[in-house]
Amino acid sequence: MGSLPETHGRWPLVGAAALAPVTVAALSTPSLRPLAALLAHQTEEWVRPGGFLPWINREVLGSGDDEFPIDRRSGFLINVGFGWLLSASVLAGPGAAAPQAMLYASHIGNAGLHVGWAIKHRRYDPGLVTGALALLPVGLTGLRRLFKDPAADPVHTGAGLVAGVVFAAGMAPFFKRRLKRST
Repeated sequence: MGSLPETHGRWPLVGAAALAPVTVAALSTPSLRPLAALLAHQTEEWVRPGGFLPWINREVLGSGDDEFPIDRRSGFLINVGFGWLLSASVLAGPGAAAPQAMLYASHIGNAGLHVGWAIKHRRYDPGLVTGALALLPVGLTGLRRLFKDPAADPVHTGAGLVAGVVFAAGMAPFFKRRLKRST
């Protein structure tokens, strides 16, 4: 039996283990689809084929280190603290429009990062497939549903959209500043 892949922490294995049951449940419970998409994406990034931390740090942020400026703790906070919790907000229905819009906007931004980088560099990156095939459609359909839902407050939806754009667009500059301050 082979050894476990280098996942830069234990939480990616928990997410990968949850992927199959959450995906099966999402077939009959549409509110679980954002979480299923996120777990698929995180599994591609962190478990199989993996390699997200070295890729993002070295290739995207220009670090010489596999685990800096995004380290294991940051990966956990971003993926579990934000990703899983924002995904759970979908279970609350239209009353939680702000966190849902933030989730959907960040899914679109995340997909844009992966697809844009792959096109520019003409090669695969960890998260490309599920970014394009899971996060992007879930993000677009989720936002469309929220904006059409009369029970979703348009101000909260708009605020969540802005927060998601700021979160997605601000991530790379934040970590580039962290890298620059360390040198």
